[in-house]
Amino acid sequence: MNVDDLVRLIENVQFSAFRIETLPQYLVPQEAEEFTSWKAGHERTLRTPETHKYLADFQRDVARGIRWYRVHILDQPLTAYLRFELCGYLANQAAGEEIYIVDRDRHSDLESLHEDFWLYDDEIAVRMAYDNDGHFLRPERANAIEGYRLMRDTAMRYAEPLNNYFSRKNLTQENLRTIE
Repeated sequence: MNVDDLVRLIENVQFSAFRIETLPQYLVPQEAEEFTSWKAGHERTLRTPETHKYLADFQRDVARGIRWYRVHILDQPLTAYLRFELCGYLANQAAGEEIYIVDRDRHSDLESLHEDFWLYDDEIAVRMAYDNDGHFLRPERANAIEGYRLMRDTAMRYAEPLNNYFSRKNLTQENLRTIE
């Protein structure tokens, strides 16, 4: 499986696309400049469906009744990248994606969940392979779909909506840059 295959799967989603994320950082070239700028104290560029195709696609799909949702299982303390990403999730959420967050150390059932994947229409699982530093390597079509549904259900059982997480942790876009 290659990235083009992954794009075709995304374009053909009928009712749901679920993503689970577990890494402390994702080093993707398209974010490098903005991440460096953010760490230097600059605000994140406001992303909207008008300026980012990815967000426009979410918005269009959600309007058609497709559910886009994700859980990020976080390890504490948060890395600089995760704090940056939490700020970025606000734009995804505004475009219609449901964002859920959970701290791994709060729930022992999450200890073994370290695999990033997509689950499309509850029938197709794609494992996302990364190196130890968080560089994307390749998508891999996964077998044993029931195992991926179980991982999704376990993560969702403990996760809370992004806004609730921000409120409970007393997080804001401003203080995410400075907390350790």
